[in-house]
Amino acid sequence: MTVKREEQGQIEWREWTTHSFDEAREKNKLVLLDLTATWCHWCHVMDEKTYADSGVARMINENFIPVRVDIDKRPDISDRYNRGGFPTTAFLSDLGESVWGATFIPPSDMKRIMGSILEAKASGKIEQTLERNRLQFLDLAKSWKRPLVDSDIVEGLFEDIFSTYDVEHGGFGTSPKFPHPDAVDLLMFKHALDGDNEVAEAAIRTIDEMEVGLYDAVEGGVFRYSVTRDWKEPHYEKMLETNIGYLRNLAHAQMLTGHEKHAKLAKGVAKYIIDVLQDPASGGFFGSQDADEEYYKMTREMRSRRRAPSIDKTIYSGWNSEAISTLIWAGAIMGESQWIASARKAWRYCVAKLWNPRLGLIRHAVGQEVYLFDDQVSFLEALLAVMELQADENLLDIGRALIKKVDMNFADPDGGYVDILKTDDAIGELGTPKRSLVSNSKWAGAMALFGAASHDSSLEDKARGVLLSFNQQEAEAHGLFAASFISTWWLMEHVPMLVEIHNSSSKNPLDAPLWMAAKRAMNPAAVVVLAGESEPTGDSLGKPFATICDDSGCSKEVTEPRTLAQRLSYKRA
Repeated sequence: MTVKREEQGQIEWREWTTHSFDEAREKNKLVLLDLTATWCHWCHVMDEKTYADSGVARMINENFIPVRVDIDKRPDISDRYNRGGFPTTAFLSDLGESVWGATFIPPSDMKRIMGSILEAKASGKIEQTLERNRLQFLDLAKSWKRPLVDSDIVEGLFEDIFSTYDVEHGGFGTSPKFPHPDAVDLLMFKHALDGDNEVAEAAIRTIDEMEVGLYDAVEGGVFRYSVTRDWKEPHYEKMLETNIGYLRNLAHAQMLTGHEKHAKLAKGVAKYIIDVLQDPASGGFFGSQDADEEYYKMTREMRSRRRAPSIDKTIYSGWNSEAISTLIWAGAIMGESQWIASARKAWRYCVAKLWNPRLGLIRHAVGQEVYLFDDQVSFLEALLAVMELQADENLLDIGRALIKKVDMNFADPDGGYVDILKTDDAIGELGTPKRSLVSNSKWAGAMALFGAASHDSSLEDKARGVLLSFNQQEAEAHGLFAASFISTWWLMEHVPMLVEIHNSSSKNPLDAPLWMAAKRAMNPAAVVVLAGESEPTGDSLGKPFATICDDSGCSKEVTEPRTLAQRLSYKRA
């Protein structure tokens, strides 16, 4: 299928299919791959300047097979061919091997670069280089074994992350400055474990500094990142993923500090997510809103006279699931029932439109039979959040089916899980599935918690096996992105537990004092559920009570919310 769009001149864009690469082979041409996104400012500039240039368009059509990929629709392709940002402009062989790549390229440079690549191809230099690369790939053996990760190594990983904290402006690293919500969560987790005030202050400083440059005080929500270290020059796209991460950090900060400003900010971000990014008809959450620097620098009155930046109305299962779990978690601890209601509506959409009961997996988006491990991870986390709201055997069935099918379709022989389904017709680097430390860590944590909720201790053992399938070198190489690995490691050091609230007079968990006390204890190793009617014993006769269960058994009944919160306080020995 050829994709033609007037704003990109007359370039005859193809989709990423075997047909496109077969055409390249038959015509002895290289593939020009454009990785783009609806929210990406410089992608629009490249469309308007470079690809709209008639000379560039003619040169591309005559000498290359142009393929365009939306990175939100195909993150698996983006992960493999991204050359440092978007747009990515990459030249590939007809086998999908990388020849050369860059990001934004102006028209004059594009013509010169294409000319050089064509000369290199005609001289045989490109084929010679590709052949050397193929031989080197065949010679690669398994990397030599590094020590397996242990608790001391995990402490070292945390110190490595904290060493990148920017004491002057908050956040991590220099520029460009991204939010890194998992790393912020990790700092607050560390504080909960051992009362380390220094890391708590770093987390709060980061959240507060982000507000200065990234928060849209007029319409709510935060922008994706800042080009500068001080957060004050944002890239103006708004992503569901970024806003969900910031909401999670803000809710955590509000519970930690009790400051009204964090509650107000959290409400502003949640309002943006629900009012702007949630589809009122289906309940699903849209993925992004386009960048428009001029619009976002306007006052409220000026904006009211201008059309708002466009929204990509595709609903992606991974981001949708992240929104569900975060809105439920933040809504619970902050007592915001509307957030939970919005999440429930999105969950119904997920199950009705994105869950494939025949495969036991969730698809990436409606109309796409693309199944990614990342999406399964987020979906399991969302399922756990919904399970905390209602007792429903169907949820347990979905969770069991999902875990079984992930094992069947994504398990790696060396342990853990790969990112994509391996298929016989995979093109280029898609033929080599990859393991993500981040996704595997989150899956391990969610699987262990589901094990606690479903009374299946074997899942906790399996979760530990996933973490131990990564060695020290792999963990260290992830830098800041090892935050989720550390969090899950610490969670597993404290056995995942099920907190059951019995005999609650209300089916609404927000009206159940014991449930609210357990959630506000902020123990990430605890799954908290309403268990329905149970036969009480001892002092709990006639009262709601809670039990705390792990793989060693269940605690005595707890009737007082304060006592329950104290027993769930998360301090490490």
